[in-house]
Amino acid sequence: MSTLRVNFAGVSFSIDSADGMDAVAQQLAVGSYEAPLPFLMMATLLRVEGTFIDVGANTGIYSVMASVVASSKDVIAFEPLPPVLNILRKNLAINHLQDKVQVHEVALSDKNGVASLHIPNPSHGLVETSASLESDFQQAHSIIEVPVKRFDDMNVSNFIGVIKADIEGHEYAFLNGARETIMRDRPIIFAEVVGPAKRGPMNALLQNVGYMDFRLRPDMAIHDGEVLFDNAAWNHALIPVERLAKFKEICDS
Repeated sequence: MSTLRVNFAGVSFSIDSADGMDAVAQQLAVGSYEAPLPFLMMATLLRVEGTFIDVGANTGIYSVMASVVASSKDVIAFEPLPPVLNILRKNLAINHLQDKVQVHEVALSDKNGVASLHIPNPSHGLVETSASLESDFQQAHSIIEVPVKRFDDMNVSNFIGVIKADIEGHEYAFLNGARETIMRDRPIIFAEVVGPAKRGPMNALLQNVGYMDFRLRPDMAIHDGEVLFDNAAWNHALIPVERLAKFKEICDS
């Protein structure tokens, strides 16, 4: 097993590079991954109470990071794709976090049962990061059936402070299935919004639960009054209106 050592915000951790096939690990090691999301999300986790929920954990980069940077916080990860689950568990083990991070081998949606996970062509030779429950997200090379659950039905009793959702266009369905938790705990949510995302329904949901959307460019957070696709800002911060001052404090930090 080949590992990369990552230095981040005064702490360090190891990531399995999957013999060089994990592009995310490579980018993170040189500090070029998804700016400004890693710093902003960890700054948030350090400044708000509650558990970190990693939806679409993939190889566990953010679960490991959260566990190391905010070591007092509980971390719960959700990932349904078996090959990346294996790497996720390796990443937890090499950082001695296998007993700290709860891993659920399930996809989160707005229904309970089984659904088709669409897997793209693997010819790129890299660890897969784009499998989606959305049939039109991109052309599928293969399909597997995976268990799906509503987050509200997972019976997570923890107070939820921060959520990361990166599930390839299925973010609205997750949010809809977590509506009761969102209303209860008012977490700060970081969600990917790519081209095929259901932006209209997401915008309506956010207005209904009293949240505001900010697109996260490397140098700014932009609020437009609605959820927009921005090719320079795939990651968005979804903020309860009553926590805007806290979010500004986090951005300033």
